[in-house]
Amino acid sequence: MEQLSEEHSKLLSSKEWLVKVDSHKSTPYLFKFHSSKIDQSCLVMITDTKSVWTEVISNSQIARRWRACNKVESFVANTTEEEEAEKEWRLIIIGNLSKIHTPGGMDDASFEVVESRSSDFAFEIDCEGFKWTWETCFIGYRNSAEIISKHLVLPLISVSHTALSVGKPVGEMVESELEKAIDAVGRAARRSIDTHVKNAISKPRMNSSIQRMSAFSVLFTFHKLKSHSAPISFTNEEIKLQITYPPHPRVQVEQPNLAKTPPKPLSPSFVLREPSDNPLKHHSAEDSATESDDDEPGPKVIPVAAASTSSIPPQRDFRHQSSSPARLIPKAPPSSDSSPVRPATKKKKKETSSSEDSEEERRKRVAKLKSGTAGTRGGVRQPLKRGGKRF
Repeated sequence: MEQLSEEHSKLLSSKEWLVKVDSHKSTPYLFKFHSSKIDQSCLVMITDTKSVWTEVISNSQIARRWRACNKVESFVANTTEEEEAEKEWRLIIIGNLSKIHTPGGMDDASFEVVESRSSDFAFEIDCEGFKWTWETCFIGYRNSAEIISKHLVLPLISVSHTALSVGKPVGEMVESELEKAIDAVGRAARRSIDTHVKNAISKPRMNSSIQRMSAFSVLFTFHKLKSHSAPISFTNEEIKLQITYPPHPRVQVEQPNLAKTPPKPLSPSFVLREPSDNPLKHHSAEDSATESDDDEPGPKVIPVAAASTSSIPPQRDFRHQSSSPARLIPKAPPSSDSSPVRPATKKKKKETSSSEDSEEERRKRVAKLKSGTAGTRGGVRQPLKRGGKRF
């Protein structure tokens, strides 16, 4: 089945709205019809002002539809004369459909909504023994809204604006005068639809008339209508605004102090310290034999001057960079005394034996170092375990 296109919508824009009422549900239906004997096709669009259903049928479908509705057996043309007769008969069917789908034809035709398995909405038309059924399909809510707006809502706004803006009542105008008035409003709407709708709806006659008319669809009793709906007016009321400020709160909101906070104290600076000797360095046997505990050198500490005496940073010794990196030591806090800090002395170990025993132990240790057997045990030497922790 062919769907509704933009070209079909343009063809239907020049057609009149037809109306029929479903007597069982008391629902009015508006529809438009278009036919073409050149293309031998028909197009119908029907709406209940909420949804839109359409159907487009071609030449062969028209013949099958009429035979199905009127319960006539199908016909197959065997000769050229029969084919010509079939074509003329199909043109007659299209002509009858065009006559029925007119305001005068709908007055004499019957309308009934029927059930169908092959369509979304089906209705049957019967006029003087000519029966026809339309099998329409729903085109979607978005397309339905667009078609209803273009084919029904905007034209009604323009016609209402014409009826309320012309100086002469529409009922007293002749056909030519009404055509001129409609054409003038239509040309203005075509140039600028937004300005046209604004000028039409903003008129007090139009606005108040629509307001009162829409109240009838909601309020069912006349007493409610008189009490809730506004009267029709021809002028707009002038408004005067009373500009006031909210009362001050009882509790004042504390504003944040935007004053600059005092800067944070700087972190203590650092000075370079020369790397000390490696404590794991092996000493020679002669030095170990003759060196006493009192002569062991302590860690070298560079005295740090007070911050008030000098701001020049100490020079860095680059001779020991390759062996070990320099370390950073925080400066001592400034004091009144400018004397350098004394180096920490290493405490002497407590002697647990006599001088003779200690001298004898040193000689044994030196002898073991010379022979290379220090720390070894008797027996076969075991291989080292690779990968384990060594203490």
